[in-house]
Amino acid sequence: RVREVARAYEVYQNLLHKENYLDFGDLINLTLELFKKRPMIARLYQEQFKYILVDEFQDTNLCQYFIIRKLASVRENICVVGDDAQSIYAFRGADISNILNFEKDYPDLRIIKLEQNYRSRQNILNAAMGVIDRASNRKRKKLFTDRGEGEKIFFYEAPDDYAEASFVVDAIAQLVASRQFEPGDCAVM
Repeated sequence: RVREVARAYEVYQNLLHKENYLDFGDLINLTLELFKKRPMIARLYQEQFKYILVDEFQDTNLCQYFIIRKLASVRENICVVGDDAQSIYAFRGADISNILNFEKDYPDLRIIKLEQNYRSRQNILNAAMGVIDRASNRKRKKLFTDRGEGEKIFFYEAPDDYAEASFVVDAIAQLVASRQFEPGDCAVM
């Protein structure tokens, strides 16, 4: 299996090279390489961008972080937005330590915590915090809402994916049959 993946990757890389294409990873890696080999080019971009904003900062990888630091190194006018509890792209190379260690790289920073939630009820937020608080490598926060407690949460652990799907379909069918909801009011994520 590993050999098949390695071979497919080799074919993919050869095709990119032959067609003179770059993929997303190439754009990042080659930009970093360019900045290292040609400091004057990096300097042009440092002068061009007076302010830098990075959204979803928790999902940046190390190369992206090096590019960001390089671009912001002259003025240090950088704003990052992210939530360490929502980092989901580790499989793609995202490095949560970028956001966790940001204070070390920029000791004069100002942190603004956005802890008020406008979508969920407090019971949902309490359940989320119960999970988040167990992680040792997270920044502490206290989520709250003005939307009230909401209904109690229940937990269902299905023995397999078919039982899980059946449970969801049955729950939606009961809600629709009781005329509490229309089918278009329900969503599965």
